[in-house]
Amino acid sequence: MRGPGQADCVVAIGRPLGEAVTVQVLESSLNCSTGDMLLLWSRLTWRKMCGKLSDMTFSSRANTLLVRQRRERPEGGVVLRYRSQPAPGASHRECDMQLFGPWGKIVSPSMSPRGRNLGGCRIFINVAPRARIAIHALVTSVGTGTDASHILIRDIHSLKTMTFRGQQALFWESEGSQAEMEFSQGFMEAGASLWGLYWTLGSRVQEKHKPRFWKGKKRT
Repeated sequence: MRGPGQADCVVAIGRPLGEAVTVQVLESSLNCSTGDMLLLWSRLTWRKMCGKLSDMTFSSRANTLLVRQRRERPEGGVVLRYRSQPAPGASHRECDMQLFGPWGKIVSPSMSPRGRNLGGCRIFINVAPRARIAIHALVTSVGTGTDASHILIRDIHSLKTMTFRGQQALFWESEGSQAEMEFSQGFMEAGASLWGLYWTLGSRVQEKHKPRFWKGKKRT
């Protein structure tokens, strides 16, 4: 993460569910006194650092890790190496799914062969670091529906959560590049289903600075 254009940059690392990511700092010239910073952010933990980083290691507790570097000087930066290994603890459920990429299909998980999905099932969505996520989906076959039958969509960046109940077409946008959909156990037991798509949107900062063209009256 060195060279021109790397003063403020973000790298996303993603692995299959059940793995954890370990990052080692091989070289670093970041300076705390000038406002330099290295931020490591996983779904379950994060750390902010700036000084004495050489040979430092950081291990996530989940299968994804965001690394953000910010430096004030045009030169310098960090050199990293990462590896993955089996996660030390169970941070996901058997029916959970992970989706990577700029767009994709979303299909609600099915009941396990044993007939129970204790705690429900989740779908994790990760896109490029500076992008946002849009989800458009249709929820059907919810039956009579109860408060126990619902879908939660959580923005990992802002930690804001929205709850959706009943048959509907839902549309949702994130503030960051990571989202989590949770299908309650009641949703699964009711035989309800969801089918939809997700795709990426530009960051709000990028949209804010898009040029706006004035549309005047046509001259005759």
